[in-house]
Amino acid sequence: MSKLYKAYKWKNGIPYGIQPFEGQPEGPSYKVISDPYFKRISIEQYDNEHFTKIIYDSALFDFRHLRATEQIAWEKREISPTVTEIRNQDDRLILVENYTFEENRCRLCEIRSPLGVLLAKQQMLYTALNDPFNGVVLFDINGQPVIQKTYELDETTGEFTRLLAESWDIALFNYSAVLREVKVVL
Repeated sequence: MSKLYKAYKWKNGIPYGIQPFEGQPEGPSYKVISDPYFKRISIEQYDNEHFTKIIYDSALFDFRHLRATEQIAWEKREISPTVTEIRNQDDRLILVENYTFEENRCRLCEIRSPLGVLLAKQQMLYTALNDPFNGVVLFDINGQPVIQKTYELDETTGEFTRLLAESWDIALFNYSAVLREVKVVL
């Protein structure tokens, strides 16, 4: 039986339980489950030892596939100004992205499975909007940061250009100051 943890963190696209409970867990707790070879990984949330939801399941989408080398063969297809499909090299639909804009800049991207299951959210950050850096932070559905990417920004187009830094060990950064409510502009 897997242990229950008070919290978890992401490192290299893999979740790790931290602060194991000693005895009876009270309140929210998390179980990180994996096969011996880390092919399939999931995070389950519990409340007083009662299952409440699945936070992550690599069978739906594996965050480790977000490395640049894996994405080379992916194709983005714009369905509308706020919806994009992502297809793999076999032309299979793997993700649907729904965008939210603020001041003509994409601020939030909800990432869903082809069946509509919410898998993650990306927060886009801009120094021009008083954020600490220009870039993207990927969060799981529980709000835990998975990946941070810092980009150079083209001020004329408002788009990210060159990747400056990428961090897969998110425990090193405090996101409480970064996150804020995004205004929805339709």
